[in-house]
Amino acid sequence: MPTILQSLTDEELARRACAGCTDCFEEIVRRFQVPLSRFLARRFPSRRDVEDILQETFVKAWQALHRYEDRFAFRTWLYTIAYRLAVSRGRHDPIPAKSLPDQPAAAMPSIPAIEREDDRASLWQTARDVLTEEQYTALWLHYVDDLPAGDVAKILNRSWVSVKTLMHRARKKLLPHLAAAPAAESATRLNGSPHARPDTAVITTHPLPPTRQESLAIKAGDR
Repeated sequence: MPTILQSLTDEELARRACAGCTDCFEEIVRRFQVPLSRFLARRFPSRRDVEDILQETFVKAWQALHRYEDRFAFRTWLYTIAYRLAVSRGRHDPIPAKSLPDQPAAAMPSIPAIEREDDRASLWQTARDVLTEEQYTALWLHYVDDLPAGDVAKILNRSWVSVKTLMHRARKKLLPHLAAAPAAESATRLNGSPHARPDTAVITTHPLPPTRQESLAIKAGDR
């Protein structure tokens, strides 16, 4: 059963933290440290760099809480801080996703689970290799962190239209590489929904966490 703090929205936590509730800010850290670590880990080669930027993100967020307006999504505001800190540190080669585990190891995972994890890592490594920094970041924020295009635009300091164009070009650029990659074979399928349009091909993967599904869709008319 979730605690009272865990039941609060991000915006409610931020509002109470701004009023001096340190427990609420600790809940914010608990809630965002894993997805932010994963986001930063794709850009920096060492755990220390990731941890330094992550800590600096939360410090700056704490110091700037009085400037946050809760009519906007807190998650977008926090990711904007992390992204700008990452950009200021400069681009680095990504590190493998497994170098920053999402949770302590328990039992040995099954072979299918390991294969699915390898497929996810392979897909995003391919994306890292063929896309620009902004294209990669936009797709990651949209498909892994589940941010709408409007929020991605705010983080990247772009217009909504330019981000939609950026992601469209990134998907078209990435699609041929995924089709040619062996790991993509187990992650690619046509949308089986009875309501799906027959001219829409969907590449489906399962980013971390495994309960969330992402879809990179290219409409036949846009090709």
